Amino acid sequence: MSLSKSVQSMTQAVRTPELKTLARALLSRAIGFRECEALTLDAMAATGRIQRLSKGELLAQRGGAFDALCLVVEGTIEASLTRHDGRRQLTSFLQPGDLVGMISLVDGMGHVNDLRARQKAAVLIIPGDELRRLRELDPKLSRAFEAQLAFRSRLLYERLSADPSFPLDQRLARLLNTLANLYGLPRGEEVILNMKLSQSDMADWLGASRQRVNFVVKQLEAQGLIRIRYSTITIVKPSELMALVKLFG
Repeated sequence: MSLSKSVQSMTQAVRTPELKTLARALLSRAIGFRECEALTLDAMAATGRIQRLSKGELLAQRGGAFDALCLVVEGTIEASLTRHDGRRQLTSFLQPGDLVGMISLVDGMGHVNDLRARQKAAVLIIPGDELRRLRELDPKLSRAFEAQLAFRSRLLYERLSADPSFPLDQRLARLLNTLANLYGLPRGEEVILNMKLSQSDMADWLGASRQRVNFVVKQLEAQGLIRIRYSTITIVKPSELMALVKLFG
């Protein structure tokens, strides 16, 4: 092993306990899981395996076996599908504290989408067998799964209700408002989205061309509703952006 790889390996070994501690704290704040017994969350963090991902690395593939629960600990994970024309269809960006893998754990089938690291990331992989064992000891763990699945389903239905026939500025406003509610960092009257979101990302999320999204983004900027610097989006006037969203009825 080269000296640089040896140093990197030692650094990762030192950081693993730190990441496990962070994972345990994130579990205690996650929807549903925060109601579980402390010993259950301790066991999930202890038996889980920290996996580090480099930028662009694939964590799971649509249809592939995935008998585990995955907690994002650091970085951002992109969830997406590949359409028949080869184009990416973004479904979500997973931030620290977000959980994936529950559907495969429940039905035993393949993973529902592709998961890929947007940047260097770390996740906690909790084996399915361990979760099934813990579920027998703590009934609250099953209810945690139900709460998470209900939460994710509502996000999906909210997205599906954004009829493609509506103007793109309203659809984009709705997307930004949803992301702000999930991951926004208040800064005075403004809200900063705690993620990097390019115009290509927005286009793939909304199923529109980048050119159309670019035109709408410039409109929203000209209206003073948003500001974009280096793919970081600031919602300058959250109430006015929400007013645009409410035009959906």
